[in-house]
Amino acid sequence: MIDKKEKLKRNINNHLRKMTRQLIKFDTFQETLNYLLESFYREFTCDLVAVIFNENEKLIPKAWIGEGFTIETNLCLELENCSPNLLKDALWWPNDQQDHIHCEFHNAIQRENLSTWFTVPLKNNNKSIGLCVIGFREYVPLVVEAEKTFAEFGHDVAVAMDLAQDKEKQKRKIKGIEWFRENIFPGSSTEQVIEKTVFRAGKGTQAKGASIYLFDEINSCFTLHPPTYGIAVTARNIAIESNQTLDNYFPFVEKAGGNKLTIPLVVNLKTIGVIYVCGNEKHEFTEEDLDYLKFVSAFVSMQIENARLYKFEIESKKRLEKIMNHHQELVKQTVEGEDLYDISKTISSMLESSILLCDRFLNPISYYFKEKETSFYSLFETEFLNQTQQIKQLKSKELWLNTNNYVPCSVWPVVGGSEVLGYLFVWITKEKLDRVLRLTLDYALNVYAIEFVKQKLVLDAKEKVKEGFINQLFEETLENKEKVIQYATLINWNLKDSHRIATLSLSIKYDSGVEPNLVDFENYKTRVWEYIKSTLTFIDPKLIFSKKGDELILVVHEGIDPGQSRNFWKRLFQQINMEAKKESPQTKVYLGVGGVTKGIDDYYTCYLEAGQAANVVSNRYPEGGYAFYDDLGSYTILNNTSDRQSAQLFIDRHLGPLLKYENKVDLFATLEVFLNNNGNLKSASEQLFIHRSTLEYRLRRISQLLQIDLEDAEARFELMMAYKLYSLYNPGNK
Repeated sequence: MIDKKEKLKRNINNHLRKMTRQLIKFDTFQETLNYLLESFYREFTCDLVAVIFNENEKLIPKAWIGEGFTIETNLCLELENCSPNLLKDALWWPNDQQDHIHCEFHNAIQRENLSTWFTVPLKNNNKSIGLCVIGFREYVPLVVEAEKTFAEFGHDVAVAMDLAQDKEKQKRKIKGIEWFRENIFPGSSTEQVIEKTVFRAGKGTQAKGASIYLFDEINSCFTLHPPTYGIAVTARNIAIESNQTLDNYFPFVEKAGGNKLTIPLVVNLKTIGVIYVCGNEKHEFTEEDLDYLKFVSAFVSMQIENARLYKFEIESKKRLEKIMNHHQELVKQTVEGEDLYDISKTISSMLESSILLCDRFLNPISYYFKEKETSFYSLFETEFLNQTQQIKQLKSKELWLNTNNYVPCSVWPVVGGSEVLGYLFVWITKEKLDRVLRLTLDYALNVYAIEFVKQKLVLDAKEKVKEGFINQLFEETLENKEKVIQYATLINWNLKDSHRIATLSLSIKYDSGVEPNLVDFENYKTRVWEYIKSTLTFIDPKLIFSKKGDELILVVHEGIDPGQSRNFWKRLFQQINMEAKKESPQTKVYLGVGGVTKGIDDYYTCYLEAGQAANVVSNRYPEGGYAFYDDLGSYTILNNTSDRQSAQLFIDRHLGPLLKYENKVDLFATLEVFLNNNGNLKSASEQLFIHRSTLEYRLRRISQLLQIDLEDAEARFELMMAYKLYSLYNPGNK
């Protein structure tokens, strides 16, 4: 009996070894399973051979041989309801029936009416795959001594299964590589690569849908890139934050077990996108699916990046060609003298952005807005002009403006030489403004600078010609009257109409009391004049002005209503004064308005009247102001009855000692205030902000210097006349 058992044990051992050697030769998992089942079934003449796997703590029958069994449903069991040794040790029935009376697995086997059965645990490196069950309907005595041999065989079977699965994976990868090589060619577009990739990802994992999201660095978001496979869209764009990980935006990132799966596409440690697949509610992606998608990702990541780079290079080339064509067009427009609108339209197309061009005083002179962006002009007026001071401080760098609009705006100085000629507003994001666009923008600014210089040269030439003709009207003797009339006709100026003449002068005082460099001072005055002239053009485009010395002569068509005329000059002075102080708060404006012309011979007389009115304003209103010559009262009588030489003699005789007085005390101003207050000591001292006794002392000193009695009414009258003549004929210390 012992010899028979030993012989049987030896036969079992030899058979199992033979099976082991054969198992490792198979290339697929299914072939391995089939051979295992058939070998047991033939060799041991058993009624049932089944392989049951452990999947997520649940027993799942994978394959079996035998008739009349229901193990497909009967043996689907929760592992927690089974014996804890089920997957660890070989079980023998009925030898160890007392130990497993409460195990669901044992109960399920009993329901299959098996009299004898035993299990072989399938383990590899302490990892339990499942078990193999061999059963007999009739009682068969089991060789208990073969238990160890079966346990070792179970380990070999598990190794063979893992090996077969690895071979399948390798074959799958090789087929995948061959498929990609056959279907993705060098130079394939991004769309072509993605189409093939999502197809393989969907088919290879039996997913309901597959798609690819590529990372958009400019907009900081993942963007769904077509085409897709099946239905696999979560959102078109997924915005991200730099401090969040990838699993905050996509489900199951490199994690099996769910009905969705996400695999990053990585190139040089940089995530360029993700592969996203999804199944139905009952579908679960396995570790095998995860490994497969990782393989797909590793192979196609570089392909997609290369396709993107290739596309970027093609687009960049086309973009550069387009920009070069625009450059040539701009050169042509500049040479041929096209207007600023055409140039702005071309530059807007080059920058692919809305633009607005302003002069140095932030007056809009040209613009071109893209479709649906015309509202940006109102933004310029409501928001950007509040930042005027910041903008005017620009010399070379740009300024990004604060705006409530969704499109950021930047302002760039247009520089010619060392002088800022204007400002260009560009509605563009910092991210979009790459190196190519910056170079394009620099070129555009140079074109605008050339246009500004050209226009300035033309305007200066026209201005000199105009001033040469117009200023002849303001000379005592008018020469070439016919030529002046002809020129006036060319500029649509009817000299026979009624016009009012005014003179505008400026005074610039510095708080430090130190006179600036002469060149800087002249540049400063020129800038202020240009600013005022620019403002005047916007106030009244028909207004005619001409520069004569340090004065600006204004010629305005006189309306029928005198009240409207006076309101016009009041508003004009207020506007000029406000704009001049914007350029420099130290600027004082003096405006003298002369009479109304009836013909060409009246211009000189009205010009003199305007100059007299400006002289009176500058002396009587040191902080600036305006006056009509017709409102000067006694000044007009003095002007009509006196010549400059006689007036100067009268001033010197009555006020000369005070004008020459070198003491720090201003006796000249003290006497004027005293006379204007009709000799009232209290009122005069309050206006001068001095004590009454101090005023009395000054008046005694004035009486000594002038050798007159200030109580004498006749003497005070002559002094008042001297002061009026001084205001009329002397410009004062502006």
